[in-house]
Amino acid sequence: MTTSRRDSAKRRAELVEAAERALLRSGLSALTVRAVASEAGVSPGSVLYHYANTDDLVYELHRTLVDRYVAARLRAVARVADPAERLVRAVRSGLPSGPDDASCRLLYELHGLAARSRVHAALMASLWDREVMLYEGIVQAGVESGAFTVRREPHELAQALLAMEDGLGLHIVSHNSSVGVDLAERLLTAFAAEQLCCELPELTGR
Repeated sequence: MTTSRRDSAKRRAELVEAAERALLRSGLSALTVRAVASEAGVSPGSVLYHYANTDDLVYELHRTLVDRYVAARLRAVARVADPAERLVRAVRSGLPSGPDDASCRLLYELHGLAARSRVHAALMASLWDREVMLYEGIVQAGVESGAFTVRREPHELAQALLAMEDGLGLHIVSHNSSVGVDLAERLLTAFAAEQLCCELPELTGR
């Protein structure tokens, strides 16, 4: 990659980071070229030089957050051999750390664009498929090792776990005082343990 291309990629990444900060501070409705430029300490023209319009920048931010979120989930279960512990770590990695979890808050807000944008809908579908694959792989490995006995097909169980996770996570970031992180984790692990006919460990700390 030439120096100019490296510099352009670096500047684009900096603008995405600035857009993330601006979105977290003021919300999607206030995410304008001028707001991103102010956050990045550059002129609006500099933003437009790298991103033709706000939609392109918002899409790149959404894609970046999706990739970062999936990578964090994969790291959470990496090098964990025991299927039961891997499953609990996967559950924990998918739930917000609390109502103010920045990554989850931003993802839920950006997912709302899927209703009127095919490219954002495709990103959301991609995230769903990758997360289902994570759960399905853990379940399948546990079945093969004899740690789990499935009551339903692993792919379907993975989808059910993810749907529960998404719903509980939305309540958490929406500051629903009736749904805390600990309750969400207990509900998910209890459901998984029942479906897999196994006992799942309790992890301390977060």
